[in-house]
Amino acid sequence: MKSTKTGMTLLILMSIAGLSLHFSGQIFAGDPIFTEKPIWSSGTSRSGGDGIARFIDVDSDGDLDFVTCAPDPRRWVLYRNDAGKLASKPFWESAKTTDCDHIDVLDFNKDGIPDLAATHESHCTLYLNRSGKFNTRPDWETGITTDANQITFGDFDSDGDLDMLMASGKPVNGVALFENKNGTLSKTVSRKIGFNEYSETAIFGDFDGDGDLDIFASYGRSGKIVVYRNDKGVFDSGTVVYQDSKQPWTQRLYWKDLDGNGEPELFCAGGPWGRPGASIQLAKQGTSMKMKVIWRSAGKTAFHGFDFGDVDLDGDLDLVAAEWGGGGLRGVSVYLMEKGRLSDTPAWSVKTSRPAHEVVLADIDSDGDLDLAVGCQDQALLFENVIRKPKSR
Repeated sequence: MKSTKTGMTLLILMSIAGLSLHFSGQIFAGDPIFTEKPIWSSGTSRSGGDGIARFIDVDSDGDLDFVTCAPDPRRWVLYRNDAGKLASKPFWESAKTTDCDHIDVLDFNKDGIPDLAATHESHCTLYLNRSGKFNTRPDWETGITTDANQITFGDFDSDGDLDMLMASGKPVNGVALFENKNGTLSKTVSRKIGFNEYSETAIFGDFDGDGDLDIFASYGRSGKIVVYRNDKGVFDSGTVVYQDSKQPWTQRLYWKDLDGNGEPELFCAGGPWGRPGASIQLAKQGTSMKMKVIWRSAGKTAFHGFDFGDVDLDGDLDLVAAEWGGGGLRGVSVYLMEKGRLSDTPAWSVKTSRPAHEVVLADIDSDGDLDLAVGCQDQALLFENVIRKPKSR
C-alpha cells in the first residue's frame, strides 16, 4: 500500500500549495471511496415505501436538494440543500398518498425547471415545479388503477413533448404508452406495446442508432428482454434480444455507454424477486439483434437499482448498485471501470440496516466529486465521497 500513501502525501502537498486537485491514482481493494457511515439520514424507521433517493435543484439556486418518501402518512418529502448540507426536516411534503414506489426528476413541461414524476403501485402522478414550489396534490395522475411498476419519459413520436412509458402488471399486463398531445398527457393507455405479459421494467433507448427512441422491455416470468423498434412513431412486434429462463427476473433496465465507445450497453439489475440471480451487462453483436453478456455480478446478489458516474475521478463511468437482500445481503456496492470493463468484485460496499431500493450519485457539496445517496426500506442515507481526502492515521 506504499503507492497509495505516497499518492495521498502528494495530494496533501498540492493542497497546501494551493494547486488544483485532480485524482488520477489507482484505487486498491479496501481503500475508502465513500464515508463508512452516512453523513445524513432521513431518520425514519420505515420509509413510507420501498425506499426513494433522488436529487433535484428544486429552487434553481445551483445546488441539489433531495427527495425521498416518509411514513405515517405515506408522502413525498423534499429536503433543502444549504451550503452543501441537507436540512434535518423537509421543506415540502405532498398530501397523503399510497405506497411510494419510485420518483423521477424531469423537466416535463420544458420550462427549464425540474418536475417530479411518481410511481405508486396503483397509479402514477406528476408534480409540476412552479418557481421552486410544488402543490401538495399532483397536477396530473393516471385515470386507471393498475399495478404500475416503472414509468419513463421520452419523445417517441418526435413532436417535441415528453410521452410516458409504463411497465405494468394487471390490468395493463405489459407495456403501455401514454401519449402527450400539445402538452397534455393522456390519463389512459394510448396504445399497448408488444406481449400480453407482466412487465417489471421498460425504458426508451435508441437501439438501432437511427435517431428515434425504441423500447426495451423485460418480462420477468419468461426471462425475455425484448426490443421494439420505432419507425416514425410506430413500433414493431418486438425482437427477443436476450433470454434466460433459469434466472428470468430483471428488476430494472438501463441503456448506458459505460465504456465510452459510442455503443451503449444494456444493464439488467437482477432484482430480489423470483429465483435469485446475477445482474448483467449486455452488448450488441455487430448487426445481429441478439445481445451477449459481457459482465455479470455474483450470483448471490439481488440488485434492485443502479446508477452510473465517475466515482473514482479517473475519467470513466463506474457502476453503483442498491442491494435489496440477495443471499441475506443488503446495502450498496461500487463496481469500478477498469481497462474498459467493469470489475468482477466491488471496490467498495456498505451494509445498510434494511434492504436498499434505489441509489443515486451527485455532487451534493460542490467539491468536485460524486457523493452517494441510497433509499432503503427504513430510511434514506447520504455518504460523502472521500477519495481526495487524506486518510486518518
